[in-house]
Amino acid sequence: MDLPPVDSDLLRVRVQDHPLRNRDWSNLQDDIARLIAKKLWFYPHHRKFAVACADWYRITKEVHGPFQQNSIVLLLPYNNESEICALYKLSDSRTYEFSLSVLDGKFIYGSSNGWVCLDDKDYSMKLINLLTMKQFELPYPSYALDFIGDRLNAPFIKADIMSKIAVSGSPLSSNDCIIAAIMSTFEELLICRLGDKSWNQIIIKESKLKSYNCGKFLNDVIFLQGKIYAINGGCALLIVDFDGSNYVARETFGPCYQAGDAIGHPSRCESCIEGLYMIRLYLAGCSGKLLAVRRLGKYFDDDGSFSTQYFELFEFEESKETWRMIHEIGGESLFVGQNESISVSATDIPGCRPNCIYFTDDFYRGQLEWEFGFLADNGVFCCQDGTVERFPISHPMERWMVPAMWCQLKI
Repeated sequence: MDLPPVDSDLLRVRVQDHPLRNRDWSNLQDDIARLIAKKLWFYPHHRKFAVACADWYRITKEVHGPFQQNSIVLLLPYNNESEICALYKLSDSRTYEFSLSVLDGKFIYGSSNGWVCLDDKDYSMKLINLLTMKQFELPYPSYALDFIGDRLNAPFIKADIMSKIAVSGSPLSSNDCIIAAIMSTFEELLICRLGDKSWNQIIIKESKLKSYNCGKFLNDVIFLQGKIYAINGGCALLIVDFDGSNYVARETFGPCYQAGDAIGHPSRCESCIEGLYMIRLYLAGCSGKLLAVRRLGKYFDDDGSFSTQYFELFEFEESKETWRMIHEIGGESLFVGQNESISVSATDIPGCRPNCIYFTDDFYRGQLEWEFGFLADNGVFCCQDGTVERFPISHPMERWMVPAMWCQLKI
């Protein structure tokens, strides 16, 4: 049955005259305020609740602790026709839905340092902080404008514009924030600073490799110890030093480089990886060391999907520019996927397991192409015993707008 039309002016009068409008809510009983605070689990919501008065601030701090900064959440795929989003929270293994209009209809390329990169519908690109909702404009890639035309909103086209993003620090605290991105169908590294009108291409000035060019077909990029590192399928590592507006790039051996006696591939646990394919190669910073994280899995011909089975870890010794295989990360937890890889001390983040690698299904183009959509190849790999445990995420993973990705909530 159709509802009668609502007179907005009459509704406004009724709200203004409502007896609860002028009530002193600061005198709300603690147990009721505590119940409300528990419902407002997402940081932007319970922060607004906390600033209302001293009592609500005290209760919010009791319920949520230090306001969820640095906590790790999994942003789940969302429907591009709805502003309803969902986060999987590690600390209680639960999925929470919330309304966030800033993400409505937007394509998310990736997350880094507490920020996500959004592609809007009007040839604009933004960095947005999920805690404060603060936004910064980024230049739209000029090459993208040359070939997307009226196909701007097609997910296939979006996926070709950018595959990874890394942010050097918080734009809120640094006037010299650098953004590095892997862009275009050739997967090249481009760099810009906040306020720049265009992206800058990195020129490699020194190379130890003869048969590989790391300037193209990159898999991952991160900031670590004042440098930018990017890697391709494992044969070449790109290192970028930056000082002011100057960038000096050089390439060296990757962990999978096998050319003569230049560097041998470290011995592996062959029984663990027999019959597995490399799904993706990531870079991560763990305890100040650069790691290459090799994700291996099974391929299924019937639907073209992958299932992650194992991870290999290699540590880069920069003084010698060599790699060595390692088998554990101690008390650290790694988070890899569509995000810039995150490394945290497991004791600092509720719900994290030490010596484990958390991963998400970031095979986005395959998910778009085949009918099965988003299969939940999300889980946690234990470095100690080599086992994989899937996340019990009760959330539909249909053919939505973005792949699932890890986000570290920080300002």
